[in-house]
Amino acid sequence: PTVPPMPVIPCPDCGRDVPTLATACPHSGRPSPAGMAPVGGVPHPPRKEETLWQGSPSMLLLTGHIAGIVLVLVAIPLLSNFFASTMPDFERAAGMRRFGWFATGILVVIQLLAFFIAWIRLRSTKYRVTNQRVQVEQGIFSKTVDEIDLRYIDDSTFTQSLIERILGIGRVTLMSSDTNTPRYVLRSIKDPRGVRELIRAEAYQSSQRQVFTRVT
Repeated sequence: PTVPPMPVIPCPDCGRDVPTLATACPHSGRPSPAGMAPVGGVPHPPRKEETLWQGSPSMLLLTGHIAGIVLVLVAIPLLSNFFASTMPDFERAAGMRRFGWFATGILVVIQLLAFFIAWIRLRSTKYRVTNQRVQVEQGIFSKTVDEIDLRYIDDSTFTQSLIERILGIGRVTLMSSDTNTPRYVLRSIKDPRGVRELIRAEAYQSSQRQVFTRVT
């Protein structure tokens, strides 16, 4: 009987035919692509990185500072007027009112400063979820960017306090097997349940497809 010819593939270097069973080209010495192919079948193609979700801590966190400013503007003048009304001496009463307005001004400036710092911190914190990783960028004057590879995420949870439930925000905690970044928290984000489910689904997909193409 006629023996069928052995299948061959061209060598990428010299262009000559190389038997598929050969581990290297006998002419150029280049490892054979057929010999390097995995036994388990065709691997998944690399995954191009795509942004799936991005956000920042909600500005609703600043409502506490706004409430504090309003409280100071209302409570301090009322208290100073109340105590001034109990004083029989007109000059002492006027001094009490002036002190009340002075204290109000000082406390409002402190509250406004705290509000501005909190606003800057919220604006400078950014979260980004791709089909490969979760990134956390933060810093007012100097920037730091940390990330968790989705393939290393072991578990995730979301939590909401009573106030956060009213405001419609919450936090998502990510637990990773990476010793450098074992735990990350996405704080005060909108739709925390949906973001957690998105990360969970993508982490599962990433564990099934290990090859990434990533733009750093």
